[in-house]
Amino acid sequence: MKEIRHTEAQAAVDTLGADFRSLDLGDYPLVMDAGAVEALTNLIRELEPQLIVTHAARDPFNPDHGVAHEATVQARQLASGAGVASAFKTIAPPELLVFEPHQPELCGFVPTTFLDITPVWSKKLAAMDAMGAQGYLRQYYAERAEHRANHARRISGRSDIRYAEAFQRELPAVVDAL
Repeated sequence: MKEIRHTEAQAAVDTLGADFRSLDLGDYPLVMDAGAVEALTNLIRELEPQLIVTHAARDPFNPDHGVAHEATVQARQLASGAGVASAFKTIAPPELLVFEPHQPELCGFVPTTFLDITPVWSKKLAAMDAMGAQGYLRQYYAERAEHRANHARRISGRSDIRYAEAFQRELPAVVDAL
């Protein structure tokens, strides 16, 4: 199964024009020991992302999702020195968002950010099509994208949004002006 999921993930990111790196940590159960957190921390330091997107902290249907969330939060904190100078290389703290889980109301997910994905909708569908082992989610997320677009249109007044994704901010946004 791991080989199938890896092949599907590679096909999905190829469709999106992204890079894929696997830490090959296993699945069901995902175990994040100190070495795994260190590998994730080092990857974050190397890539210096401006944004990290992760699973929700709670998921009653998949215990791996909460483990991935906690490890990501910890690795982000370690990579950024928790926002202060450290004795080791640190990066600027990346923004941290949670993507919408399959069962948002059961995971404590509350959208705080909507992203218009209308311009890249065909790529999103192609990437979802590549994930055969999770094919059951394609219809769900396609319908959800239309629902979230409705929310985004109502919030923004932008009638051109046909498809949107929802995210939840883990940390407050810092802005220069309101």
